[in-house]
Amino acid sequence: MDIDVRLATAQDRSLIEEFYVREGKNFQQLIQHSSTTPVGASSETMFVIAVTRGMVIAALKLDIAKDPSMGRVGFIRYFEIEDELEGTDLGQKMLEKTSEIAENKGLRALDAVFDVSRADLFDLYTESGYREERKEVLLRRDFRPGVFE
Repeated sequence: MDIDVRLATAQDRSLIEEFYVREGKNFQQLIQHSSTTPVGASSETMFVIAVTRGMVIAALKLDIAKDPSMGRVGFIRYFEIEDELEGTDLGQKMLEKTSEIAENKGLRALDAVFDVSRADLFDLYTESGYREERKEVLLRRDFRPGVFE
């Protein structure tokens, strides 16, 4: 199977949305969350995708922001691979492409942000040279219901 791992273009938007829907994710919400990172506002947002036969089979979102102590840092989020391809080297190829983009953009580091229940991603990142910096928990207290609740 010939797989093209690359930076997504505007023409790929509908294919990316179809992929995330198959993965049970709401693409519109992923886009809306692009404005913030763990260090503040994102200056750039992009997607790295793997495509075969006109279909996206893997995707991740890369946000770039300025960390006051380090400079420009990339944040990888929403990394998903088609279930049938999770045991292949596709994840490694996606991270290699993302690292290439980060180096070309002069980033100081890449951080991976993902749900702690994703042991598969933790293993992939550590095998690719990432190290654990810290663990975070997001807690929310609602003060009023949403518009449609």
